[in-house]
Amino acid sequence: MNVEIKSDAIIEIADLLDSGMKCFYHIPTGEVESHPDDSQDYVDLDEEIWQEVIDKVESDYKNYIKFEKMDSRESFQIMENYVETIDDKNIQQRLEDAIRFRKPFQNFNQMLENFPDLREKWFKYKDDYYRKYVVEQLDIYNQLQSDEE
Repeated sequence: MNVEIKSDAIIEIADLLDSGMKCFYHIPTGEVESHPDDSQDYVDLDEEIWQEVIDKVESDYKNYIKFEKMDSRESFQIMENYVETIDDKNIQQRLEDAIRFRKPFQNFNQMLENFPDLREKWFKYKDDYYRKYVVEQLDIYNQLQSDEE
C-alpha cells in the first residue's frame, strides 16, 4: 500500500530538512517528527531537549519514513541550476564566479544580498526543489515497499 503525504506535511518536512533537521513521518498518524541531525556540528546543542523525540521514533521505527537532507553536492547543483535561470547575463556571470571559489554557499548568499528580487526568487526556487526532493524520497519508499510485497 502506497503512503501518501499531504502537501502541508511535505512542506514542513522540506523546511525542516533545509534547516538541518532529521525528519520522520509517522505513517499511522501523519505526524512529522524531527530533531537536529547529529552529523551536523551544532554548538550548544542540548540533546536532552530532543531525547523524547529520538526515543519516540526509535521505539516505533518501522512505522516511520525517514527523510534525508540533501548532501552538499546536491545543494550546490541547485545553486548552479538557479544561476542558469537568471536572464541578466552580467548578474548570472557574477553569481557563477561567486560559486567557483572557496565557500561557494557563503559567496552565493552574500552576492544575492545585492539583488533582493533574485534573493526572493532563490528562496522560492530552493523551496520548490526541496519539496520535489521530499516527494522523490516518498516515491522511492513506496517503490521499495511495493517490491517487498
